[in-house]
Amino acid sequence: MKKTYNKINKISTLAIFSVSLLTAASAILLFAPIIRTNADSNANLKVETTINPVVSLAVDVNALDFNITPTSAGAFSSQPIVATVDTNSTGGYELYFSSEDSSTAMTSLVSESTITSDFNSTVTSSTMAANKWGYSLDNTNFSVIPVLATPTKIKDLNHFPAAAEKDTTVNIAVKIDSSLPSGTYSKKVVFSAVAHPSLIPSLHEITSMQQMTSETCAVTTTPTTSATALDWTGEYRGDTSRVPRKSLKDDRDGKYYLVSKLADGNCWMSQNLEFVLTANKTITNEDTDLNTKTTWSPTNSTLTTVPNSSTWPTSESGSAAAAYSYYPISSDRYYRNGTSKSSSASGSGSSYDWEKAGVYYNWFAATAGTGIYSISGTVNDSICPKGWRLPLGTTSNKSWSYLLVTKYGAAASSLMSSPFNLPRAGYYAFNSSAMNSQGSYGYYLSGTAYSQPIMYSLAFNNSNIYPQNNGSYKGYGFNVRCVAR
Repeated sequence: MKKTYNKINKISTLAIFSVSLLTAASAILLFAPIIRTNADSNANLKVETTINPVVSLAVDVNALDFNITPTSAGAFSSQPIVATVDTNSTGGYELYFSSEDSSTAMTSLVSESTITSDFNSTVTSSTMAANKWGYSLDNTNFSVIPVLATPTKIKDLNHFPAAAEKDTTVNIAVKIDSSLPSGTYSKKVVFSAVAHPSLIPSLHEITSMQQMTSETCAVTTTPTTSATALDWTGEYRGDTSRVPRKSLKDDRDGKYYLVSKLADGNCWMSQNLEFVLTANKTITNEDTDLNTKTTWSPTNSTLTTVPNSSTWPTSESGSAAAAYSYYPISSDRYYRNGTSKSSSASGSGSSYDWEKAGVYYNWFAATAGTGIYSISGTVNDSICPKGWRLPLGTTSNKSWSYLLVTKYGAAASSLMSSPFNLPRAGYYAFNSSAMNSQGSYGYYLSGTAYSQPIMYSLAFNNSNIYPQNNGSYKGYGFNVRCVAR
């Protein structure tokens, strides 16, 4: 999709030399949404809207006027034109600049004299020859005006433009000596903007967890390791000093989760998973992270009272049937400031949603029944939403170790702060029939087993981080954070 603006250079020469650029606009593009529906076998109706990309282009509608008093050595003057491109395309846009035709000379309205743009390389104000004109993007190095057949691309943006990325300044310069006859000289130049197709949405353009893809995460700005301020809307796109964050809905139950793009290049949940399991209610690979099978039906519903040995595995040697989970009672569902049990968050709004304890899952439940007792190594199924997975228990990418140690070198005391926001919600141990370490330790599952009875996990307190903790039984109930695949 293309939008074009024309601008006219106009020069009048008496004793004073005057140049003006006039503008005209064309081709305003509109769009119509495309609506389509898809009904599944349960008679649920899904409505999708596709909004086509549009682009608009604006420059100053007034003339760009130069008033120059010529000198024998040549008088130099430059003025800026700001071209503003606005588009809804998440793919960004291209901006081009050229003459209106195959000629680049300004011509006199009263004589046959011209101001040409025909130097061989870039010039500066001191090296530009007299009676020449050109353009520059930095107002220092000036180039010849390109012809219409071969316009110059002056901007190429491959993502949804932030406010500061919509404007492009082009500096027009002329140098005039006293040998040029007075009069009015003019030439029209053309700006053209083309929107890229919106093929890959960024984090801020999706609304559900299941819409996350590796490409969506990749096109989202990767922050630096020192970034803690958040970008909630995408207005700071390209600003690596802010952490991209969005609240996304899990299509399975309608719950929302904070999601952040972090400095390891991955998109992580910034809030604990609280997907509740129901006995014999099947989940499928349509919306859940099932890759080696198409469905899983848990044997046990998520508990809503503190589990004991009669309702939770009494040893580490569980199986798929020993998949247990525990949804904390009301007074334990939030950990204010990451440590204190409460029935509510310490503040209002989505910035405090990270304080939720979420659901505690043993390894058998977190791996959707695939990670049974006898398995070692990484399991490729989980109860994370589709497009997400359990973090790895190794040192490779998408692991707790890679995130916290390799990329951040994080201090344990920082894990409850932005951008990690990991509460110390403790864990449930079958052999003590109680919750443990609440408020002092944080424990988070991985999708990797260390040995038959042991799983890798993240464990941390105020002074230590153990990103490859291998001292926890698979039957223990830990919190879950998912990372995008």
